[in-house]
Amino acid sequence: MNISDQLSYCRLAAAPVTAWLAAAGQRDAFFILLGLSLLTDLVDGPLARWLGQESRLGAKLDTIADACTLLAGIFGLFIFEGHNLGSERAWLYLFLASYAAAALASLAKFGGLPAYHLYLSKTAAFCAAVFFAWLYLIDYSRQIFLAVVVLGILANIESLLVTLRLRRFRTDITSIFAAGRHARDDDS
Repeated sequence: MNISDQLSYCRLAAAPVTAWLAAAGQRDAFFILLGLSLLTDLVDGPLARWLGQESRLGAKLDTIADACTLLAGIFGLFIFEGHNLGSERAWLYLFLASYAAAALASLAKFGGLPAYHLYLSKTAAFCAAVFFAWLYLIDYSRQIFLAVVVLGILANIESLLVTLRLRRFRTDITSIFAAGRHARDDDS
C-alpha cells in the first residue's frame, strides 16, 4: 500500500472520531483532527503524482475519505456553530443537496462516487479548509462561509455535469472542458 492510500485510510478512520469529538463537545480536539484530515487531503494527491503512485483505487479511496471528512466537518459545524448559521442553513442544505445529486448521478451511471478531482472541487476544498481554520482561530465569518458554500455548490454542479458528459468512468479530470475532450475521444 502506498503512502497516499495510507493517508486516505487515516482520513477514513479519523472521520467518525472527528464526529464523535464534536458530539462530545471537544471543540479543540475536533478542529485539530479535522485540520489534520484536511491537510492530508491537500497533500495526498500531489504526493501520489510526485511518487508515481497514482491509481484508480487511490482516487476512489480519496473520494470516499473526502465525503466522510466533509460530513464530519458539517456535523461539527452544526454542533459548534449552529447558533451562527441562522439563514445560512438554507445555503448549507442546498450544498448538501447538490453534493448528493452529484454523488447519486455517478453511483447510478458508473456504480461509484465521482473521483474526478476537478480543479473547482480542489479549490472549494482548500477554501473550506481556510474557513474551518478561520472559524477555529478567529471566529465565524458569514462572508467566508457563504463564499465557500457557493463555491462548493458550483463544484458539485460541475461534478454532476461531468458525470452526465462522460460515457465511461474516469478519474482525475481537471474540468468540464476536459470531460468533453474525453467524451469525444471515447466516440472516436
